[in-house]
Amino acid sequence: MFDLFAYVNCSHSPTVEDAWRLSDHEQADGYRDLGFWTELAGLLDDEFAGLFFADAYNVADRYRGSVAPTVRRGEQFPENDPLPLVSALAAATESLGLVATASTSLYPPYLLAKKLSTLDDLTDGRLGWNVVTSAGRLEFENVLGHQLGHDERYDRADEFLQVVRALWEASWDDDAVVRDASTGTYADPDAVSFVDHEGEQFSVPGPHMTAPTPQRTPVLFQAGQSDRGRTFAARHGEALFSFSLSRAGFADYAADVRERVETAGRDPDDVRLYPAVTPYVAPTRAAAEAERDRVLDAIEPETGLVRLSNHFDHDYSQYDLDDPLEAIDASGIRGALRVFLDDDREWTVGEAAVRYARYPTAELVGTPEAVADELERWQAAGADGVVVTAPVVPGTFADVVEHLLPELRERGLTPDGYDADETLRSRLFGRDRPR
Repeated sequence: MFDLFAYVNCSHSPTVEDAWRLSDHEQADGYRDLGFWTELAGLLDDEFAGLFFADAYNVADRYRGSVAPTVRRGEQFPENDPLPLVSALAAATESLGLVATASTSLYPPYLLAKKLSTLDDLTDGRLGWNVVTSAGRLEFENVLGHQLGHDERYDRADEFLQVVRALWEASWDDDAVVRDASTGTYADPDAVSFVDHEGEQFSVPGPHMTAPTPQRTPVLFQAGQSDRGRTFAARHGEALFSFSLSRAGFADYAADVRERVETAGRDPDDVRLYPAVTPYVAPTRAAAEAERDRVLDAIEPETGLVRLSNHFDHDYSQYDLDDPLEAIDASGIRGALRVFLDDDREWTVGEAAVRYARYPTAELVGTPEAVADELERWQAAGADGVVVTAPVVPGTFADVVEHLLPELRERGLTPDGYDADETLRSRLFGRDRPR
């Protein structure tokens, strides 16, 4: 089945930072209002497979060596935390999967394992965890006191996953909770174990604080696109979220990452691939193009330069806009740069900035029939679904629900709804527990 996930963050604009300038972009103010989020979740419930919350911890100062451009342009700043929001959205929905981002570089594994287990309980097993390693200088200095290198972050993440999986899967037996009033035994002590992890990065004895939850381990989302990131994703991820500017670029990514999954000793069917796309869908192509043009007109080029600099950890104010976008030893989000370098065209810094201001996603513009045709081609290229990035929230999602989903359902691509009693992993893989 072809799943749709909605991409958002707890900030003023999830995809196009400058969208806050559009009068109908309700998230610009609504991100601080619980009612906005419960209404959005209600719109998506039983329509989308899940709601995916990106998150960031960094106030970037790479562009011109100052946080001022980041603050002025609102580049992922200010931003609230999605984790406290998940339980409220679980109460407001019946079937919607809820995916939240948390960093292995900034949380201790014992603490995060408890938080995510709690949310898996409160969502009745509808939780996914988007595993990120962070990149920005200030987020590391604010939490760890020093910045970690690119590959070091993934080394830490590898061990982090080993720790939390031990806590989730090995610390409690399935039947540990007995609740035997006659003997005064709530849980069997022999069925609760220390994990006694001693590694290079972490020392965690356990035991896990939380009894087994519906999924035990939340569905693991991952978006690594650098070489090291893809290896990490192939080793640990279940739902791999990716950026590609074209279907051909995604097909190359899909072939590469599935090969890495097999090399890691895993079954490729245990991994689902979700490229990000930005749909502009309307009853007529002219109306769809008009909506896209309206969004593009709101973008200030400097916003893209700020985002490029912040994500690549490289100051792009030092180049002319006509300079070619070249390979650099990016210590930030290397996979984001790779999206441009793997594309067929040769990008200038200015072109890449304007494009990156709305993220390097494929933009699908047209009628429901035309967009559905293109999604079928993405499916043939290896996509198990898509992550829908929305320039205007909730408007873009409402257009998808009203115009695109009926066409996809008529073609048998997406289900007519989702079972409120199934876990997120059961929806995606047919089982509650990871292999």
